[in-house]
Amino acid sequence: MSWVELASFIGLGILTNTAFPIPFEPVLLAFGSGLPGSSALLVCALGSLCAAGGALVDAACFGLVRRGQWGAGSQGRERLAGRNFYLLAAAAGILPVPFTFVRAALLRVRPRPLLFAGIVGAMRFPRYVVTIQAWTALALPEWAGWALTGAAMVIGLELRNGMRRRRIPAGAL
Repeated sequence: MSWVELASFIGLGILTNTAFPIPFEPVLLAFGSGLPGSSALLVCALGSLCAAGGALVDAACFGLVRRGQWGAGSQGRERLAGRNFYLLAAAAGILPVPFTFVRAALLRVRPRPLLFAGIVGAMRFPRYVVTIQAWTALALPEWAGWALTGAAMVIGLELRNGMRRRRIPAGAL
């Protein structure tokens, strides 16, 4: 993997592991599907670090939204994340379920950022290894991962634009 590809993978990896409406798995498959075993594991580990970085971005962004809900300077009213939040983050990290549930919980609680990022990164690694192994077992051509990434980007952006068009203007009510 060249430096340009590595930089692209890291940038897309962090972006797609946030609330941005494009999933990371197609990016993982595009960059890691044609690699031999140890290189594919390295891409999975790097993807897990990107997921941890995305968790840090989510925690910071949703923290800003939380503070906006409660008013400036009211951090004392924010609840700290408890064990159930971290269990939810771990389950959503390893299972193929939407991470949206965890992001919704971030609107209500304030996690310890490094603990949250560590849990997300650690739980994503086995999921990414299984994803690469399953994709390799399908024996699809290498370009199929890139096609899946392109399709995911188009669909995600179109869904996002569709939601914007359906918003009710503030004065209409």
